[in-house]
Amino acid sequence: MDLRTVVELFKVLSHPTRLRIVLFLKEHGQLCVCELMSHLNTTQPNLSQHLAVLRLNGLVETHKTKNMIYYRLAENEFLLHLLNNVESFLTKEMTPSE
Repeated sequence: MDLRTVVELFKVLSHPTRLRIVLFLKEHGQLCVCELMSHLNTTQPNLSQHLAVLRLNGLVETHKTKNMIYYRLAENEFLLHLLNNVESFLTKEMTPSE
């Protein structure tokens, strides 16, 4: 992965909704738009726009079953490593200090 690709990945993930989407997909695996909508508390058009950005940048993949489209994280070692670090940081920030 070159520097330009890393910069684009950070640009895509700089939007809070997109970051929440990829973190939720990492935690729960493959989900449809309706499942993501209920968790993220957003509208279907808004969610679809963010998913399109993620898909066009190769961060999520789709799988269609009948009339349902399911989304999952793309196999991207750098993305997984980054998300693990973000989760670790968020966990530490949410844990009350002693």
